[in-house]
Amino acid sequence: MSNETSAVAPAGAQRAGVHRRHLVVLSAAQILSGLGNGAGLALGALLAAELGGSESLGGTVSVAISLGGMLAALPLARAAVAAGRRPALSVGYLIAFFGAVGMICAAALGSYPLLLLSGAAMGVGSATNLQARFAATDGAAPGRRARDLSLVVWALTIGAVLGPSLAGPGASLADRLSLPTNSGAFLFSAAGLALACLMIFAGLRPDPLKGTAAAAVARKPSLGQGLAALRGAAGAGIGVLAVSAGHACMVAVMSMTTIHLQHVHHGTGEASPDVLALIGLTLSGHIGGMYALSPLVGWCVDRWGHRASLLAAQGLFAASAVLCIAAPLNHPLVSVALFVLGLAWSFSSITGSAVVAERVPEENRVAAQGLTDSAMSAGGVLAGLGSGALLQFLGYQGLNAASLAVAVLMTVLILVRMPRR
Repeated sequence: MSNETSAVAPAGAQRAGVHRRHLVVLSAAQILSGLGNGAGLALGALLAAELGGSESLGGTVSVAISLGGMLAALPLARAAVAAGRRPALSVGYLIAFFGAVGMICAAALGSYPLLLLSGAAMGVGSATNLQARFAATDGAAPGRRARDLSLVVWALTIGAVLGPSLAGPGASLADRLSLPTNSGAFLFSAAGLALACLMIFAGLRPDPLKGTAAAAVARKPSLGQGLAALRGAAGAGIGVLAVSAGHACMVAVMSMTTIHLQHVHHGTGEASPDVLALIGLTLSGHIGGMYALSPLVGWCVDRWGHRASLLAAQGLFAASAVLCIAAPLNHPLVSVALFVLGLAWSFSSITGSAVVAERVPEENRVAAQGLTDSAMSAGGVLAGLGSGALLQFLGYQGLNAASLAVAVLMTVLILVRMPRR
């Protein structure tokens, strides 16, 4: 018995060491890929309005990014089951790299269709980032999944905050290269995504998914398999709905805030480097709210439980909307509201993802995770389709009133359908 115990202890310590190394690699890749994450959503709206010739088209790049992520989520899950997390994540980041290059070319050529196609490719990168957070739970100890997941989400902070902040320097660099100023930040995005691809391909060894029960499932992850897994796990469906609804509110308000702030400062004219830098700083604060406090959010989720954490997310969504409704022309207050919106998204996405990671049986977990990512991206698609029209016809206050209504509806659903533990 003592010999068996002494053999198990080193094996457990070795697995823990490999898992920690995986977390480091995943976190480093998230930092690099995050450069493209924020720039695509934030600055893509300005490019879409300019190349499409109408501000009502400002949300279409968000639609393309979300649609690309939605369509890529289940194929990435199938690739992970078939070949492992390492090749699935590497290919995802490589496609996103070509998307960032395409965004630059679209701005240079004045091609709106190429802009949308490139946005869809960058959406594959967003889906890859989502899968990376689930990869962090593959070898996690029970009771620590939310914290390990949140650590990888937190790593996005550096790259995602820097992404919009590079709008000003990117505009100057693009000007020196005779490129449109709005495309400059994507130069940094392309470099970050290329390095993220190399980081995952070289460093994520041994593959975290191989050898698990999820990888041993003969069936490929599918929509039906994911739905069945969610139906069989109490509260998992509400967790996925919270992720999708929260992402929709965040995308709608965040992407349209760029156009709203441009109106506040310089009417409807072309954005100057100074205005882009100011907008970039505001969005960096928002994205900091999304990611910077993720470890604390993960600790709260493990400590408070899923129900209380999802309710906290809805309270934060409501607070952000109320601030924007009360003072839409006050840039400092809008900046605070955007930070609170990011924190609300963090609570919603981490809690909902933890619900799936903890409540769905391991043999069906990858399918449920793929469905969660698809639902999240679908929320972004709906937000992108509707946010431009809401801004045009109801104004910035009307857009935030819609976000407030979603938060109220989700609060009711969580209270009625989500188990306390």
